[in-house]
Amino acid sequence: MNTKRQGINFTFEVFLLAANLRLAIIGIPPIVTKIQSYFQLTTAQTGVLTTIPLLCFGFLSATTAPIIRKLGTKRTIEYALLMLAIANLLRTYVNWGMFLGTIFVGAGITMLNVSLPALIVERHPEQSTKLNGVYTASINLLSAIVGGIAVPVANAIGWQFTVQLFSIPALIAFLGTLMLPHQATRPRKKTATDHQEVTGKAAATPIWKRGHVWLLAIFMGLQSLIFYTIVAWLPSVLTSHGLSATTAGLLFSIFQIIGAPFAYLVPRATTKASNLKLLMISLLIGYLSGIGILIMFNATWLLILACIIVGITTASIFTLSLSMITTISTTPQEAGSVGGIVQSIGYLIASVGPTMFGVIESTLGNWSQTLIILITISIINILVGFVLIKIVQKNHFVY
Repeated sequence: MNTKRQGINFTFEVFLLAANLRLAIIGIPPIVTKIQSYFQLTTAQTGVLTTIPLLCFGFLSATTAPIIRKLGTKRTIEYALLMLAIANLLRTYVNWGMFLGTIFVGAGITMLNVSLPALIVERHPEQSTKLNGVYTASINLLSAIVGGIAVPVANAIGWQFTVQLFSIPALIAFLGTLMLPHQATRPRKKTATDHQEVTGKAAATPIWKRGHVWLLAIFMGLQSLIFYTIVAWLPSVLTSHGLSATTAGLLFSIFQIIGAPFAYLVPRATTKASNLKLLMISLLIGYLSGIGILIMFNATWLLILACIIVGITTASIFTLSLSMITTISTTPQEAGSVGGIVQSIGYLIASVGPTMFGVIESTLGNWSQTLIILITISIINILVGFVLIKIVQKNHFVY
């Protein structure tokens, strides 16, 4: 009974932590015009506010693993949550505070991004697929809710107080983390064959020299580039098809929320290589059909369908990327190190996406040709995924 109760508590704690992984970022774009007007920011300065967190993810992810080794996973998460809570209070009153606070937001979320998979492997390795699904599904669900209510809440109570409210989930998660018992690391169970073929090789080869880690980093980076490009420009694409800004905003919320159940289910497909291949084919179909509709059709119902398909696809591939971090890691410490390298490289790749595609659209003069380039990148993303699957299967990470 006690074990079950702890499992439920830990699952809830994972949900609380997941609530903070995009909240302070997703909540800003809907009210960015209010922020821009208050601080008298230029368009370029406003764009920097969106880019800062991605750059933090890229440059700081690799530094989180040494912090985890020194402080422990639990303590690292506690510091990250406190940093996040303070940062949201800091970025509401003065110009420099907005930028400094956004840097701290990026740093805090970076530490959580790397620490949470390590915490899952450390506390409940036997439930890693379920727990990975819980926190990625929570990210999608909460992001959609915040994106939908940010504007009316800001209109009712002011944008400064709205941003300060983002500190509350961080403080609640901090209290939840304090109540987690200190627990010794438990290695994930593997067969004797696995131990010889995987763990033995891992001990002999530094993480940064393992080819599958670099492939996963590229896979993570390409899917993140696609996702953040879509997040940045989907409303513009939809209005270019003749939809009103209000309708485009509604479809944007659909795009974010529709992937939540799939984000929960996808990690369960990572336990067999055959499932991974089928999933990768489904993701390719999702990219081609979803983005293809955005290129070729103007009918509202088809654009709704496109947002649904793209939302499911991007949520699923993001979840797969995170799940693969724990799949190819044999210990919590290794999960932190692998996660740090993968997310550092991945988010650096992703950080160029929104700006690059904005420049491409300005050069080409339309979104149709620009999205063809995005489809090309998505095909490369899936091809990298197939190569990664072969290596993962060869090394007996999945069966």
